[in-house]
Amino acid sequence: MKFGIDMGHNCPPDTGATGIKQEDALTKAVGTQLIQKLKAAGHTAIDCTPTSASSVTDSLRQRTNKANANNVNVYISIHFNKFNGIANGTEVFAISNASQGIAQSVLKEIVKLGFHSRGVKNTGFFVIKNTQMPAILIECCFCDSKTDMDRFDAEKMAEAIKDGLIGESKDETKPDKSYILQVTTKTVLKPSTEQASELPKESLFDIEPGSYPVLDVRFEENHYWVKWPDKTKVNRNEHFVFAGYSKVIEKD
Repeated sequence: MKFGIDMGHNCPPDTGATGIKQEDALTKAVGTQLIQKLKAAGHTAIDCTPTSASSVTDSLRQRTNKANANNVNVYISIHFNKFNGIANGTEVFAISNASQGIAQSVLKEIVKLGFHSRGVKNTGFFVIKNTQMPAILIECCFCDSKTDMDRFDAEKMAEAIKDGLIGESKDETKPDKSYILQVTTKTVLKPSTEQASELPKESLFDIEPGSYPVLDVRFEENHYWVKWPDKTKVNRNEHFVFAGYSKVIEKD
């Protein structure tokens, strides 16, 4: 899979916030390690951060142009928030169904580090409106918050984002939330690639449009991995469903 990694700002006159720590330094630290981790996992990672720009708009345009020119599968823009020194936590921005699924998966992993979840938000920043693929903008935490900066570790943040993107978290704790899988177009529930090699053709299960409760979810290569409440669907409780025909929402 090919990822486009944008280390937010870092290109004067496009510079980041100043807090307890400088946003430019934080985004570069996380982005550099994220690229290394994705490559180590066998994926392609394109650095979409420009080195010079004539304006902030030019800086933003260069980032999206590079992602589009390289036909990346997913675009990730890394940022750090700043507000009043008290606000804290992580939020991820996304606008399409596919990108919101990725955003939920990434947010879930970052929150495991102890950061407060500020949710996934449907706001169209320039870089996620002008990319041709699913795109997310991560506000990792607040650079002016002592709470967040005391907790922050660049390597752990990069690892969490990587796990959210490619689904390699080894955490087996019981999920603290439940979800609804909303199938919008008739499709199939599929096994993983590893399972498929060992299972007969009938391991595919047709599923009609509708809402289905699931216990856990993550995003992997344009599909949702979902954990079904039981094994009534072809004798397994883990399935993959194409994100283009479905979406996942948190259950109230």
